Amino acid sequence: MKKKNTSYHIIGAGVAGLSCAYFLKLKDPSCKTIVYEAAGHPGGRCYSFDDKELQTRLDNATHVILGANKYAARLLFPHKWHNNCYFWNVQKDTIETDFRQFKPEIFKAMCNTAADEASKKIKNKIFWKLFPWGTKQRRIYFSQNDLSQRLINPLAVYADELHTDCKLLKLETQFGQIAQLNFNNRQVEINAGDKIILALDAVNTSRFLETPQFEFNGIINIFYHTSQPLSLPKGTSFLGIAEGLCDWIFVHGNITAVTISDVANHNEKLEDLARNIWKQLDTLRNVNSAFVPPFRVIHHKHATIKQDETNNAKRPQNAQTQYPNLFIAGDWTMKDYPCSIEAAILSGKRAAQAALKKR
Repeated sequence: MKKKNTSYHIIGAGVAGLSCAYFLKLKDPSCKTIVYEAAGHPGGRCYSFDDKELQTRLDNATHVILGANKYAARLLFPHKWHNNCYFWNVQKDTIETDFRQFKPEIFKAMCNTAADEASKKIKNKIFWKLFPWGTKQRRIYFSQNDLSQRLINPLAVYADELHTDCKLLKLETQFGQIAQLNFNNRQVEINAGDKIILALDAVNTSRFLETPQFEFNGIINIFYHTSQPLSLPKGTSFLGIAEGLCDWIFVHGNITAVTISDVANHNEKLEDLARNIWKQLDTLRNVNSAFVPPFRVIHHKHATIKQDETNNAKRPQNAQTQYPNLFIAGDWTMKDYPCSIEAAILSGKRAAQAALKKR
């Protein structure tokens, strides 16, 4: 009698969930990977979409991957690296080429938490990966309205089945294990030997498991659709900002994107913020625009957990849960790591290893 292949039910088709499918297939090509996603598309917090108002394709946020993040760099299919990192000091109105004097800005970008508040262990992890930057480590890739095409779609092929618009409502248990998954549009019986990976963010995971309560920091992304590509100093396509209204500027074709990290409570109207940032960009370029180009503001209020000492201490030690056939993944689960695409991939790898070991 032929042995039945193990099925792995992965809840969440973000980077963590799809990476889990990838690592499962890497170790056991005969296994069956079934991925369920509540949204109408895979990607989680990393995807591209067609914006009807701006009439162009956008990423839901500008995501940055460093050459030092070896797993994320390896899974980028094909990619373009940028090697020069400059900063505009708004108060001095100078372009600085020595990025090492802007460590607080870099830590903030990577932790989505102010450098003086970020966990020491997370900062140490970043420091030893990045400083002093070698040529390979300081290579930077930023998404250019192509997240789905370059990262998500290539990972999604490792799902034998991908069910979108499939929201998990309840985990049914029996004899101390997960016995059934109840979705909005189906019920899935879990067979003996099968495994479940819950690859959701911290908020949604807490709906099903007893997890710690975290504080969160938001991220604001603004996309301007210009009539022609903006020219940044030194011919670069991205620029760090110190003492400004935003933290980073990215230019790709007719889209200029800016990012503001560590947003807890933002009282200013987002439309006014977008207009004021554009005025600051005018100062950078030494021009006086007649009008602000069409723009789209995307505010991710729960972009990441706040990565200070208190919240980092609450993060899980491993992928295990109280149920022997249920494991967790997600960037928030990787204690001492900054919440990032790299951490999400590593969490998928860790959950896959744990599930395979328990088989």
